[in-house]
Amino acid sequence: MPLDREYDSLLLDYYGELLTKHQQEILDEYFNEDLSMNEIADNLMISKSAVQDLIKRSLAQLNDYEKRLKLIKKDKQLSEILEQMKKENNELLDSFIQKIERIK
Repeated sequence: MPLDREYDSLLLDYYGELLTKHQQEILDEYFNEDLSMNEIADNLMISKSAVQDLIKRSLAQLNDYEKRLKLIKKDKQLSEILEQMKKENNELLDSFIQKIERIK
């Protein structure tokens, strides 16, 4: 199962709270604790294929959230705009930058 671990981990950071506790637990162990599917299966006394299927379905769900809400895309765009604004030497922009960074 090919994965873009960095992006999938980012999806989990943004939308993980929308998953069930069981999904969160398995994805957390897989992405954040770097456990293998076999290790997760052994810990939970389920099959490796059950773990693999849950990860696949959960990632599809997370990707669907991003497709609909676009929070990662919007956050990246805001970060790029902030970086451009920081390059300007303007007191008003600096005050706006500070306010925006407090929100992020």
